[in-house]
Amino acid sequence: MQVAVVGATSLVGQSILELLAVRGFPAERVVAVDVPEREGETVAYGNRELDVRAVDSFGFDEIALALFAAGSDIARAHVPQARAAGAAVVDFSAAFRHDPEVPLVAPSVNAAELEGLAEAALVAVPNCTVIPLAQALQALRPLGLQRVTVSTYQSVSGSGQAAMEELANQTSALFSQRDAEVTVFPKRIAYNVLPLIGDRNAEGISDEEQSVIDETRRLLGQPELPVFATCVRVPTFFGHGWSVTVDLEKGVDAGRAALLLQAAGIKVRDEKTADGFVTPMEATGNDVVWASRIRRQGNTLAFWLTADNVRTGAALPVVAIAETLLKNGYFAVR
Repeated sequence: MQVAVVGATSLVGQSILELLAVRGFPAERVVAVDVPEREGETVAYGNRELDVRAVDSFGFDEIALALFAAGSDIARAHVPQARAAGAAVVDFSAAFRHDPEVPLVAPSVNAAELEGLAEAALVAVPNCTVIPLAQALQALRPLGLQRVTVSTYQSVSGSGQAAMEELANQTSALFSQRDAEVTVFPKRIAYNVLPLIGDRNAEGISDEEQSVIDETRRLLGQPELPVFATCVRVPTFFGHGWSVTVDLEKGVDAGRAALLLQAAGIKVRDEKTADGFVTPMEATGNDVVWASRIRRQGNTLAFWLTADNVRTGAALPVVAIAETLLKNGYFAVR
């Protein structure tokens, strides 16, 4: 079985390669693919280094599974090519997330969507800001979701390597009493927060907020669920945070809510102490969605989530989908 990772030099692509190696995915061969400008570079795959091949000249004929982490433009151009060659595709981009013919899958929420897929299947992976939120909401569905209000605190790695370099450069410049250059973000990100991610529509909702609204509803199978999102970029390198308030049909105390979240694979650390919560820094580098600050008022539940946006919110779902397809026998019959 041969696997291609397209966008192998991106933050998510590198994390996918790391997880494939660490989790022992049984690929006979893994190929690193990216834009032509990256051809000839190397990326780590376990204790090996892979030479990066250019996607424009890459043939998918021998590839059983293509994992895309290269952005929407590359996905739109090359996913059809990979599928025409017979490869199954898992795509972490916005290119196909709103296509009703393409399953949108977060394995921690709706893995059943991966059953019975046709040959050369395409599976879209939700926004990394959506998956931990949807996992928590799925855990609370037995209580009846009435309304969701969420504010996200998103690290600069969500905008890629250039954004991380901009934060580092601006921070250094300010310490050195130099002007902080602004290129990636519309305003300075160092020692600042930016309450807008993406363009705004006529109602003032940003692209990122609309993604949270639409994809959360679709994952949960509740297209009319009221979801109100405010997405904020914050000056941290890795790790996203979510402040979540949920109105429920049924009242629940904090202890019962914690048990429901734990049963869904979320780790709870909510001691009533000065440090009894989890920060994005502590969530970085592990595969866990963390919950803390759980509290209730009437039928309204509030809590804090945090997770590594690159690893847990993006790369891990991609690899988990690949593992589920393998477990389901998808590749064995082809």
